[in-house]
Amino acid sequence: MVVKTKSFWVRCLAERFVDDRSGATAIEYGILMMMVGIALVGIMTLGGVSGKMSTTFLTIADQLR
Repeated sequence: MVVKTKSFWVRCLAERFVDDRSGATAIEYGILMMMVGIALVGIMTLGGVSGKMSTTFLTIADQLR
């Protein structure tokens, strides 16, 4: 009968943690989405889209009153 010690279980757990790449993938997708969001805000700001959208929503809000 083989007795597995606490250090064996800790080593197995550490190896699983080091080999797990799912967290890194989630972080990469998060960084990618952040970059896309920053690009969209920049495009909307520089292109004057935000002012046009604001005017459109204000017009709609006035018509609903």
